[in-house]
Amino acid sequence: MPQTVLFDRYRLVAPAGTGGSAEVWRAIDQKTGDEVAVKRLHPVVFADEAGRRRLQREFDALRALDEPHIVRVRDLQIGDREAALILDYVDGSSLAQTLAERREAGDGPMAPEAAVAIVGEVAAALAAAHAAGIVHRDVTPGNILLPPGGARLTDFGIAHASGDQTAVTATGLLMGTMRFLAPEQLRGEPSTPASDLHALAATAYEMLAGRPAFEATSPVGLVEAQRAGPAPIGGVGPALDAAVQHGLAVDPADRPADVTAFAASLSAALAAEPTQALTIPDEVAVASPTRAAELAGPLAAPIASAVGAAPPAVASGAPPTPRRTRFNQRRHTVPALVGIVGIVLAAGLLAAASGSDRPLFGAANGPRASATASLGPAPTATPTTTPTPKEHKGHGHGKGEGDG
Repeated sequence: MPQTVLFDRYRLVAPAGTGGSAEVWRAIDQKTGDEVAVKRLHPVVFADEAGRRRLQREFDALRALDEPHIVRVRDLQIGDREAALILDYVDGSSLAQTLAERREAGDGPMAPEAAVAIVGEVAAALAAAHAAGIVHRDVTPGNILLPPGGARLTDFGIAHASGDQTAVTATGLLMGTMRFLAPEQLRGEPSTPASDLHALAATAYEMLAGRPAFEATSPVGLVEAQRAGPAPIGGVGPALDAAVQHGLAVDPADRPADVTAFAASLSAALAAEPTQALTIPDEVAVASPTRAAELAGPLAAPIASAVGAAPPAVASGAPPTPRRTRFNQRRHTVPALVGIVGIVLAAGLLAAASGSDRPLFGAANGPRASATASLGPAPTATPTTTPTPKEHKGHGHGKGEGDG
């Protein structure tokens, strides 16, 4: 069976995904021999001259970007009945696929080290785009690819048509993308770099918590969930939780200054997390067995921090729970619910995130994270007439470098 060749150059090999605005194919560039991804655009995207000009303008801006964490666009072809965007083919699973595989395997959330590293790489991609005046509009785990060498961001808004009605009835696909939309996008306001930051924070939350930041079955439900704020992440320190929550603030003005600042805040919070190393006081080595048992009780808690902070005092009973810092306490009046639904479905939603093309790329399991801690042999008390303290140093490793 002969294979389709588009524009006398791109030979389609196999379908790789579909969405509201395009279908994606793995293909061969017959001019260079390279394997490429061909995104065949829905006719509504290039139906009029204004749409064609917009495609060309955004393509030119994206092609000028030189950022290793952005999937490079190669070519844009627009004909009378066909238009296609040509990109590098990336051999790797998406973050969405990796998270789904972890859930199915019961592996739980990603290691904080791995999640924060991915946030940093995606933030670098977004920072380059924002500096060029480009807003992604659809930052989701499905648009973050994880090939060897680091995360790469794909599927910028170049192929998203504001009038693409084909996505309206695709409720499942629509909601899959919609939960990453910022409150201002749901209100029908223009997408901004702050909207991309909010989506990146929602992605970070899902990696760290193993569940979405906001779960809803309708636009109205999502608005209410965002107003209430997400639950604490759990399993991470309060500083890292607070840094993610900062990016999820309802008001764009309450979020970090930009994606670079957001990624830096997560890295700083992670660096301040306590290590797993344990230190045994010398007193334990020379005490009587009874006294040694009393002193050893609180030693199970990590007491050395990654920034060299002094160990906290141990109090009897359960330790106090750290207060969560919330950045989204300021609540804002939301338009009437009926108005929101109309705005979302008519203008804001599709302009912000039409279609969620499944990335085209082979399965690859996300790397596993590890964290270990060890403790040397328990000291043996040797009673003597004149006890001589024996020095025992704790042994252990900090948190492993996860690659989730």
